[in-house]
Amino acid sequence: MGGLSQATQSLGGLICAGVDTNATAIRTFSKNFPEAKAIQGSVRSKTVLLACVQAVKDRTGADRPWAIVSGPPCQGFSAAGSRDPLDVRNKVLVGVAHAIVQLQPEFALIENVSMVLAEKYGDRLAQFQAVLDSNYYVESLVLDSSEFGVAQKRRRAFFLVTKSRIELKKFKAELEKLKQPLVTVATALAGLPTPEVRPDDYSDEKDYKGVANHFAMQHSDRVKKKIAAIDQGKGPMSYRRLHGDRVANTLFSGNRAPPAHHAEPRSITVREAARLQGFTDDFRIYGSFSNQMAQVTNAVPPPLACSVLQLLMKRFPASPAAHARARR
Repeated sequence: MGGLSQATQSLGGLICAGVDTNATAIRTFSKNFPEAKAIQGSVRSKTVLLACVQAVKDRTGADRPWAIVSGPPCQGFSAAGSRDPLDVRNKVLVGVAHAIVQLQPEFALIENVSMVLAEKYGDRLAQFQAVLDSNYYVESLVLDSSEFGVAQKRRRAFFLVTKSRIELKKFKAELEKLKQPLVTVATALAGLPTPEVRPDDYSDEKDYKGVANHFAMQHSDRVKKKIAAIDQGKGPMSYRRLHGDRVANTLFSGNRAPPAHHAEPRSITVREAARLQGFTDDFRIYGSFSNQMAQVTNAVPPPLACSVLQLLMKRFPASPAAHARARR
């Protein structure tokens, strides 16, 4: 929905285009990045890639370095997903590699679950590497978002795709300097009012108590009592309760309910999930409640992406002429 894009924009980058097959994710992206071209389609489509090229030219001109940031579907690789090496969604990773070769950005940053590096996905990673080998160098590393200012344990693999070789040991040492103290759940959620129960005439364009995406599920009294009886940091998967003095475990989407609030007998709101992912409150998510929660939990935490991106962007600074044009 735009986690990598929000990270890029916060570092001064211009967002030119976004591609996704999911209509709701594209709507969320287009609303939050209105100057970018939102393209619903496959990254493996030549028409889509041509539209991306044109969007870059329209937004930045010809002489400004540009990059591709991508979070291909992770469900086929994830421990919480199918974990099937033959899952068709796994093909998108190789599709992104083909897009990089065809579009020739200065660099690319690709994010996925850490399980993507597991031995059983070796054939898929070999295909990915083979597509890029003649044009780019590829390095991979695994980072935990909780070490970079996100109130959530979330281990993610990043592929650094660059035209000149990166000294990975030096890159990791630079990342060490960017690590931050742990942000607890209570700190991340501080200041949000107790949410209203989602109304029957809910609109994703409307704020509730002045905060976008902040409304509660309608729990029965029985469920509220059940949640209230669960100690912080404990509980079954369907009602696991956050601990206010710790970081959250990895948020994920699916048929199970989102985790319960640490101090109130209810599930967390979409806005609270977004905060636990490191999104700012001005980032609005669109769609039905279940779809919003899926978008948030599938997103890349912007603060984590920022840490990697700022090091890559230092290697490929925009020219003075491009900066002057952008200011105009």
